[in-house]
Amino acid sequence: MAASASARRAQVRRRRVALLIGAIGALLVLAAAAWALRPDAPAAPSSYASQSAVDRAAQEAAANAAEAAKAADEIEKRTWSIGPYAEQVPKEDGVAAGAPVKGLVALTFDDGPGRYTYDVLALLKRHRMKATFFVLGSKAEQDPQALRQMVDQGHVVAAHSWTHASMVTLDAKGLREEFDRTNAVIREATGRIAAIQRPPFGDFDGRTNRWSRANGMLPILWNVDSNDWQLDDPRTVADNVLNAPNLGPGAIILLHDGGDDRSMTVNALPAIMDGLRKRGLRSVTIPELLRQGPPETIGPGTFAPSTFAEGYTADAG
Repeated sequence: MAASASARRAQVRRRRVALLIGAIGALLVLAAAAWALRPDAPAAPSSYASQSAVDRAAQEAAANAAEAAKAADEIEKRTWSIGPYAEQVPKEDGVAAGAPVKGLVALTFDDGPGRYTYDVLALLKRHRMKATFFVLGSKAEQDPQALRQMVDQGHVVAAHSWTHASMVTLDAKGLREEFDRTNAVIREATGRIAAIQRPPFGDFDGRTNRWSRANGMLPILWNVDSNDWQLDDPRTVADNVLNAPNLGPGAIILLHDGGDDRSMTVNALPAIMDGLRKRGLRSVTIPELLRQGPPETIGPGTFAPSTFAEGYTADAG
């Protein structure tokens, strides 16, 4: 009897253990099912879901590069901008010099580009000075790379007509032919629109200046003349600049990089730039000079029309 009761108790315990194990197993099955049927986790933001860290870095770099390019473009536009003071120049006048401030002057080169232009550019780069090149369209068309190099080095390109014709001898059609063609070459080579021009020979009158202003160009003359185009001694060329009565802040200096033999100009240029520096002067572009303050103007009748304009050719000087 005792043995039978003991056997029954053992059997009950086995059943209880089996039921407990079964219950635990059922709970595990239910837990697994619940995990499998859980709601999906929130998706990562779309901008990051398909991007690696490298992708994001590349996008940020591209955005920064675009901003840098935009900033550089704005700086270059400003480099060519003649600023608000140009509006103070009477419509019949030209500019003879800039405002006498900050020890700034402007080296300017006419009649190029030519075979000496690259020597001029190399010297300007070495001496860390900027200049303005008044180019002939007929020459610029043959060597647009020279204009691109000018701009790449921070210089400004301006119009000096197509054939170096005296402006006072031309009617409106002739003026347009001379400068529209030149400005088209400048725009094609540099991507910029010339805002200034220099009348060949310095020949201008009220009519030609009004025409220039109506066509978006401010006439630029000079108040320091090197006379390099008719000299064969670089020392005299340099002396003409450095001993000029008008040399000082705001001065606009006339030189030539195109035409006939300009080796005298090239050979004089180091002495000129050294002499400017010793006098506390530094050359900048005409647009930068014009942004410093109201410029000195020059009116019609100040210069008599040149006596050598008729029959002039660009290769002759």
